[in-house]
Amino acid sequence: MPIPGLANSRPAGRAFVTGPGGVGNERYLSNEGTLGNWSTNSPDEFDWSGDEDGYFPVSRLRQQYVDYLAAKVQEYEEAKQSRHYYHGSQYTPEEVRTLRARRQPIVTFNRTNRKIDQIVGLVQRIRQEPKGYPRHPKDGPGAQVATNCIRNVLEANDWKFLDAFVAGQGATEGIGGIELKLIPGDHGDPDIGMDFVFGDDFFYDPRSYKPDFSDARYMGIAKWLDVEAAIELFPDKEEQIRSLMVETGFDLTTHADREYKWIYVNEKRLRLVEHWYRHRNQWYWSFYCSMIMLDQGISPFVDERGRAMNRFIMFSAAVDHDGDRYGFTRQFKGPQDEINQRRSKALFISNTTRATAQKGAVDDVETARREMARPDGWVEYNRGFDKPEEKQKQEDLAAHLSLMQDARSEIDSFANIRPDALPGQQGDDTTDHSGIAINMLQKAGIAELGSFLRNYRSWKIRLYRATWNAIQRTWQKERWIRVSGNPQMFGGTGVPIGGGGTPGQPQDFLMPVNQMRVGPNGVPQIVNAVGSLDVNIILDDGPDNANIMQDAYEVLKGDPSVPWQIKLMFMPLPEEMRSQVNQAMSQQQQPDPKVQAEQLKLQGLQRKTQAEVQKAQMSQQEGMVAAQKERESDQRAQQLEMLRSGVERTRVQNEMVQSRQEHVLKMRELEAQHQAKMNELQQQAQLKREEHAAKRREMAQQKAKPAAAKSRR
Repeated sequence: MPIPGLANSRPAGRAFVTGPGGVGNERYLSNEGTLGNWSTNSPDEFDWSGDEDGYFPVSRLRQQYVDYLAAKVQEYEEAKQSRHYYHGSQYTPEEVRTLRARRQPIVTFNRTNRKIDQIVGLVQRIRQEPKGYPRHPKDGPGAQVATNCIRNVLEANDWKFLDAFVAGQGATEGIGGIELKLIPGDHGDPDIGMDFVFGDDFFYDPRSYKPDFSDARYMGIAKWLDVEAAIELFPDKEEQIRSLMVETGFDLTTHADREYKWIYVNEKRLRLVEHWYRHRNQWYWSFYCSMIMLDQGISPFVDERGRAMNRFIMFSAAVDHDGDRYGFTRQFKGPQDEINQRRSKALFISNTTRATAQKGAVDDVETARREMARPDGWVEYNRGFDKPEEKQKQEDLAAHLSLMQDARSEIDSFANIRPDALPGQQGDDTTDHSGIAINMLQKAGIAELGSFLRNYRSWKIRLYRATWNAIQRTWQKERWIRVSGNPQMFGGTGVPIGGGGTPGQPQDFLMPVNQMRVGPNGVPQIVNAVGSLDVNIILDDGPDNANIMQDAYEVLKGDPSVPWQIKLMFMPLPEEMRSQVNQAMSQQQQPDPKVQAEQLKLQGLQRKTQAEVQKAQMSQQEGMVAAQKERESDQRAQQLEMLRSGVERTRVQNEMVQSRQEHVLKMRELEAQHQAKMNELQQQAQLKREEHAAKRREMAQQKAKPAAAKSRR
């Protein structure tokens, strides 16, 4: 985009421009790349720390947006291509020109659209409703109040449409979400609004990697607006907006396909950017166009812990290794291209004829080619040459059709949730399956959507909690909300709609919120004060109730023992029709007073007879109990006597054993004494023998001495 001033050459196709103010107002220009022409202030020339209130200058905000545009080219170009594939535009201009040059038909079998819609339909059948749980016992009734308040906000914003749209957007482009709004209400305080965010309008911090964007430092949206529409939004900036003659913010865009409808018009347009950024633990917002700051402020939204948050509740279907966000189209693109190209090739082969002939067999080759391709063609060949022969092409055609079927199966088999895929019994209708069987099939399909459902579930619970936080912060006046259930659940403060409903059935009524009433002791009190409730918002997960209730009704409807009220509870009818049937059945069953009196009399006689029979049975039971007690007493006496006999017998046996043991010990003692005595006697005898031997030797010696003396003489 041209800017007045001197331009000095810079490398990489950029120009360094000095503005009209001379030195110091330097800006970068780009004349190349996928972003087109864009410009921004030099980062070295500005203090980007923010002003005293923490607000960033426009130069820094624009640079953040340009950083996203430069870093996320592949991501938003892939998202653009994903939208093309979903809507059936699956050929590039080069491919179209090539096929037309071949005279090959351009065929598109859009399986991607059907599969993504199938996935979204499956996700929508999963019950994920908000439910409040108290954090304190005193807030027990308030949990249901919080649940109904959130549901009231969702219904007021056509939640069924928004939920399905965001799920489809995330599955296709990879990014989906909701923007919260504070809309002036008729109760004296703002209402909470919601709207989906177009993927080609949304931008965010390219350094963010988490699927819930919780690590993003900034995010926002940028849209084309007529000048008059911009002036209606910011009437105090009319003069500055009309002064934008050249630079209208065209550089701040991803060049989405629908922008061409803004380019080829005569109305003057401008690019309005809504920019939310985090600074000093606070979230700020700003609106700017080109270099003009239109408005700015601090975020009015807070989370459950009182911390500031922005108004965009976004999620990603998946995040790859580069930090780029993508949807299911990346997975389906290859098989989808193969389906289209092989189908086109197969049709081309079927409509053409491949022939062989000798050179000179025909006068004009092109004429012969056209005639052989026609069903009623006429081909003349010259005398002396072989007739042109048509070559068989069934093998080529079969190969293309087989590979095309494999590609189609690759898409169709992903998260397959078709009931006709369930096997049936022989002779049964395979399309007639129970609700439980269909529910099991849905669970099998959900298993392949693990990461998507994880991020989608996290997004829902974040949205429900953000809604409740906004309710607590902004709903300060009295209001009434429509709920369904039992009015007594809220202390009888509800007012039924339409004169009440059928007893025992849920009914619609109006529930007051923040209503001032006089209490029992005459002190004013606030009924259902949402600002003082301390509850935790979670997801009420569950299966598809319709299938399970239908299956339960099929089981119960043929059982005569089940009351008709129970069958009516599971009957697949609208609530209003079910109430009418209940009322009609109740009126039919009201009996005749005379018949009712006779029945009451008969019932009294039956009760009297039953009482006498019960009395006789009780007397008989008492006699049987007494006899049983007597038998038990005799048995206990016999057992006691037997126990005593056994104890006495055991005592005698123990005494005998003890006597025997004492006798054995005494005998062993006597034997030991006898043995000791014998040993002593033997020792004494031995001593006597030794003394006698000694005396004999002494006597012998004495006798031998005189004889020796004689011999010596």
